[in-house]
Amino acid sequence: MKINHNVTAQIANVNLKKDERRVSASLEKLSSGYKITKAADDSAGLAISNKMRNQIRALNQASRNSEDGQSVVQTADGALNEVTSILQRIRELTVQNANDTYTIEDRAASQNEIDQLLDEIDRISSTTEFNGKGLLDGSSARSITSSADGIQALKASLQVPSGDYQFSVSELPQPAVAEDIEFTIPGTLFINNTNVEITADDTEETASQKILDICNKMDIDVEFSGTSCTFTTKAAGDNQHITIRNSDGQNQLFMGSDAQIELGDGFSENAKVTADGGHVTIIDNGGFEMLVEIPFEIPEGSSGDVDVTLKVYDAGYMGVQIGANENQMLDMNFDEVSCNTLSLRDSNGQRLINVCSQHGAEMAIASLDVAIERVSATRSELGAYQNRLEDTTSSLDVAAYNMTNSMSRIIDTDMADEMTQYTQLNVLTQAATTMLSQANSKPQEIMNLLQGM
Repeated sequence: MKINHNVTAQIANVNLKKDERRVSASLEKLSSGYKITKAADDSAGLAISNKMRNQIRALNQASRNSEDGQSVVQTADGALNEVTSILQRIRELTVQNANDTYTIEDRAASQNEIDQLLDEIDRISSTTEFNGKGLLDGSSARSITSSADGIQALKASLQVPSGDYQFSVSELPQPAVAEDIEFTIPGTLFINNTNVEITADDTEETASQKILDICNKMDIDVEFSGTSCTFTTKAAGDNQHITIRNSDGQNQLFMGSDAQIELGDGFSENAKVTADGGHVTIIDNGGFEMLVEIPFEIPEGSSGDVDVTLKVYDAGYMGVQIGANENQMLDMNFDEVSCNTLSLRDSNGQRLINVCSQHGAEMAIASLDVAIERVSATRSELGAYQNRLEDTTSSLDVAAYNMTNSMSRIIDTDMADEMTQYTQLNVLTQAATTMLSQANSKPQEIMNLLQGM
């Protein structure tokens, strides 16, 4: 028997400390709900779970991004729905005024309403925003630059590859011009089937004013030289007509002409060109579509054919981060939807539809059909974005759920199993404490031997 070293007590103390550490670890797991609370618990599991946690948080944020993208699309689509309603009302007015039962004063009243509606389309285009970003003003569309002043690409679809596109303008759009048209005092001058009554009481000045008032309503400029007039439409293109009835009752028709271009590098042999005045649409393979505006005058410093290079960039459109990792983006192109891109006005603000004559109203119907079709195509594209974003949100939510479930199996505590172990460790701790007490009292037996001396 020894008194300097109580090895039995030391053994009991060592076991008690082990049990206390295990109890403490079990309590930490039970109180936190995690079975990995530090790297020492499971170093490999901790590394895996941290990667999973990063991915889960990124997936959840990508899901929120996708929902923001849906809100953006819904905002733009709501604005375009109103634009469609406005265009339908304008078309209704053009159909009404194509009926020859109306006077020019009646048609001028309708034209005033049309002008206000066109202003509203441009207002919607310039003010529709989401979080301060314009959606329909072209600021969230493909970036395109032009080498020629005044010639610009109004839009390019996302299917247009980035790069340079070359074409030459062989003919600029031309207005309709009727030169050297004489009027008499008294007499009647017929312009676009509208008669200007000139009485014997009229002077040359008052007669000119009557002609000018009528022509202003029909967007026709007039130059006077005595009793001779030169009429020029304010807009250019094949749709622009001036009809003058001469003294023998025959109509003389003067027409404008559309722009003409020759395609060069960047376009395939299958590319098709259609023109409406100065607005030229180029359609090529694979959803390639580009809208170009040609001005009525040759850019300064140019002569003959005008060579143009358009540079299309992979920039400008709106990107939505719809994944947890890099390069997982959805690019959304919001084309400008304004009176200019709908070919209802040119870039100078000159209206391209006028219902103050029967011919003008007839031509306006066709122009509005094209405009409505363009808006519908844009809304269709937005609808495709929204459907994809809805599916993306669902997919991201499922991925986050499955990954969370996987991470839970690695780091979450099985409370029932851990409670069983905790109970067992608690019993061992109590037993170790009791044994330590017994071991500490064992040296007292030596005192019995010493007392017997």
